[in-house]
Amino acid sequence: MDEMRSEIRAAFEKEQAGHAPAAALRRNLVEAVAAQPEPRRSYQWLAVAAAVLLAILVVAGLLSSRALRHANVTNPHASPVPQATPLADYGPPPAGVPLLYVHDPNHRGWLIGYDWSGNPRATVKPDQAAAIRMAPDGQAFALGLNAKGGTGELRDRLGQPIPGSGALPGPTLPIWADDNLHMCGLTFDTQALTYSLSTVAPGEAVKSFVVTTRNQIGDQESFTLTSCSFRNDRAIIFGGNNSGPSEVWVVKISDGKVLSRTTYNAGLLANVVGSADAALIAEDSGLSFGQLGATAPKTTIRKVSDKSVVTTLDPSMGVLQFSSDNSLVLVTTTPWVGGTPVHLAVIELQSGATIWSYSGPENFGSSVAQPGGRDFALLFRPTGGQGPEAGVTIVHGDGTTTQLSGRFEPTW
Repeated sequence: MDEMRSEIRAAFEKEQAGHAPAAALRRNLVEAVAAQPEPRRSYQWLAVAAAVLLAILVVAGLLSSRALRHANVTNPHASPVPQATPLADYGPPPAGVPLLYVHDPNHRGWLIGYDWSGNPRATVKPDQAAAIRMAPDGQAFALGLNAKGGTGELRDRLGQPIPGSGALPGPTLPIWADDNLHMCGLTFDTQALTYSLSTVAPGEAVKSFVVTTRNQIGDQESFTLTSCSFRNDRAIIFGGNNSGPSEVWVVKISDGKVLSRTTYNAGLLANVVGSADAALIAEDSGLSFGQLGATAPKTTIRKVSDKSVVTTLDPSMGVLQFSSDNSLVLVTTTPWVGGTPVHLAVIELQSGATIWSYSGPENFGSSVAQPGGRDFALLFRPTGGQGPEAGVTIVHGDGTTTQLSGRFEPTW
């Protein structure tokens, strides 16, 4: 501070040196003041006060200029301090609007909900985000699901636990029912060698029914639940067998009663896919998965009610998913071999027309069908890519597409 005062005084004296006051200035000022009439004395005090204020402003300006010069000399390339940008929070999910949820790439514990036009509409902050899976309409979640199965503990549309909800017995591979509320799963009893169909709904206990008996299970057979429809009280179960015949079971959800059981010769089928409402079934030829010795002449789509054929496809094509309204199917158009670029198409069942197709270069991950609509959301990952992140493409029922900007870890 003393140094600063010295600099100010020196600058002032230097300025004044070039303008020395007249020799008679003091005497002239005194005489001028004495000559002023008494009533104007108050204006003189105002002039003095203004001069003092002006001097203060001049000194303050000098101080601030010096401080600024000092800062620039210290760091002439200083950048403005970056302001923290808050993470995007799109608010709670709108009730009744189907959403697609992905993990927020900037905040691992949050989920971003996109509508089927590709617009972000919601942010959900669950108490846990690991292995969380959304219902097809995005209005509920299940916790604890992963590639090895899980129990499907239910969460509400905000990702929070639902009191009183049971959990499916494990190990199991649960799927969502067509009402987007229930979860269904098959549980294998290693002692009794039986499979049970189990269901659970928010706030309810688990219900289970044995659907296979000990002598109905082959050594190489494994059962997969492909459809669970509470609207039609029907579940479709596929029993695959590496060395023998395959089976398709149709079971009532309400009481576990077996409605039908169909057996297929060995090597005929590679997989069976059911529609969400369990009204249609696709029998994928073994050729669609590149199986040697496969004998199915076609990939066939049938009605579950009477086994009548709806349409047939080339045996190299395999059905991956039905649209929610059963008007379209997502298919592979060439034998699907893991780790290679996939060839996909969306085909209209009635006309057989291809409304959209894809021929690489990325690998297909998984898909989800738009509830009550004709759209599909597809995941694509680079060939040989690592990590859970994927590109998300929405294929609309008219063949147009919407690509979400960025790569995300999905919840389906």
